[in-house]
Formats: sequence, C-alpha cells, structure tokens
Amino acid sequence: MSALIASDGVSVRFASGGGLFRSRRFVRAVSDISLTLSAGETLALVGESGSGKTSFARALLGLAPISAGAVRYRGQDVAAMSRAARQAMRREVQVVFQDPFGSLDPRLAVSDIIAEPLRIHGIGDRASRVARIAALLDMVGLPRDAASRYPHQFSGGQRQRIAIARALAPEPRVIIADEPLSALDVSIQSQILNLFVELRERTGIALFLISHDLAAVHHLADRVAALYLGRIVELGPRDAIYERPAHPYTQALLGSAPRIGQGKRIPGQALTGEIPSPLAPPPGCHFHPRCKLASELCRVEAPRLAEVAPDHLAACHHPLRDHA
Repeated sequence: MSALIASDGVSVRFASGGGLFRSRRFVRAVSDISLTLSAGETLALVGESGSGKTSFARALLGLAPISAGAVRYRGQDVAAMSRAARQAMRREVQVVFQDPFGSLDPRLAVSDIIAEPLRIHGIGDRASRVARIAALLDMVGLPRDAASRYPHQFSGGQRQRIAIARALAPEPRVIIADEPLSALDVSIQSQILNLFVELRERTGIALFLISHDLAAVHHLADRVAALYLGRIVELGPRDAIYERPAHPYTQALLGSAPRIGQGKRIPGQALTGEIPSPLAPPPGCHFHPRCKLASELCRVEAPRLAEVAPDHLAACHHPLRDHA
C-alpha cells in the first residue's frame, strides 16, 4: 500500500529559557522520526508523558516547526505545497484533540460546530449541509436534536462524539487522534473506542492514534511505534509488539499497563526511574539509566533501528530476543 502520510527523518525542537544573562537552550522534542501511514491503516504511537508524541502529531499537522526532515502527504512535500494543495490536504487530514471540553467553541451550536469544516472548504449548500450534519449525528450515536444544543449541555463522552463528527464532516482520508480517551471517564472510554472501530470499518479511514492507553491501542492498532524521549525505539505489527517486544522500554510499558482479572482492575508494575529531561538527555541510548540490560556500549553509543524480525524494528544494542 502506498503511504498517505510519511515522515522522513523529522525532528522538532523548541527554544527554552534565555534572557539577559542566560543563553537560550533548545529542547529536541522529536528526533529523526521516519514513519508511514497507509490508507485504511491504524498506526499507534505510544510512550510516557513527555516522550514527544504530541509534538510529532503537531508536526504532521503543520502546527509545530520542523527543524529537520520532511512530512509528505500522498508523496508531496508539505512544506513545498501550493496553497491549493495545502488546503486540499487540510480537508483530507482531520484531527480529534485530547480535551473535548476545550476543543469545542462554547458559543456555537453543535450544528455550526460540525458545519464549520464544510463552510471552510466550500462543501455543499445549506440543504446538503443540514443533511450531512444529521447523518453524522446518526453515525456517532447522538440524537438529531443535538444539532440545536450547545457543548455545555453534553457530557464529556458526548462532546468527544461531537468532535469526531466534526472531524468526519469533510470526508477525510486520515484522522489524527491525540489521546482521544484520556480526558474521559473509564466507563465512557470503551464507547468512544468502539465508535472508532465502527467508523474505521464503515469508512475505511486511516487513523493515526496517539495514546498511552495500551489496552485501547491493542484494540485498534495495526502497527505500533514506541517513542522514548523523542526517538522511535520499536516499530512493528501490533501482535509482534505485544507478544514479543524486542526493546526493554516497550516491555516495561506493557508490564506497567493495568490488567483485568478476577472481576477487578489490577494495576501493572510501574516503570522504575523517571523519564530524563529533554533539556539534558542521557548520552548513548536515552533509556540506559532505567534499563537492566544496559552495558557500557549503551552509555556511549545510540543504537539505530534494526530489523529483529520481518517488519519488526528495534533500536537496542541488546534486544530482548537475544536473551530469550
């Protein structure tokens, strides 16, 4: 399958501090990431808070400056696109943000919120937009009379459904979903998760999912990329990642995920140590201060992504399969 979106060695850095007596420092939030998302695929990016997941998503959307590398949409460099091509991409690539309470304009009725991308992109006339809004409300499981109401009249889960309806309005090829479940109650998360599954099956849309919820990722993803301090440390098919992780960080993430057993939620084993500051990342492999397998080589030389199995890559000097 040809890639819809591809990042080629993308890096993102931000200025931090600086002033009259202090020099400006730079935080490298994302470092040399190369990923592809194909039509109809769900690719999940996982990692702890502060690992760079959202910064990378913002770079894909053109909302964060890229300091190196390139983002391509359907083979075309986004930075070199004409205004018309970029507008077409914005129609075809939509986003669902993390916070459904902050991502909806409280001054607009739901009908206006969903119709906004249709107006921006000049899609349809008034009658066709009304019909489209009704169809989208049906699709995301909201009553038709929701169109005349305002965001404050809905629960968090319902607001996220409205945000999803807005993203679907211009019939995009891709949805980038940035932690779409984390602001919701646990009882609502499964409803939104199942909604994503249904929408993918009905529309064939490609989904780029950013999440720290490994249960949700297992339910949705075709492929998984693990990100640590701005670097991809493992990338592969979902089942390979979950059943045979090759990087100690991925294994630790999976071990920290809560499990369901004996009728209750059992917490996982928390990762030891804290994620280092991106202002002063450790030399060599960034994960080595927290890794039980770390050697002197890990402390001085950053490992490169290498194939450990077909379509399964890991950036580790001592991949877990060597210790099987």
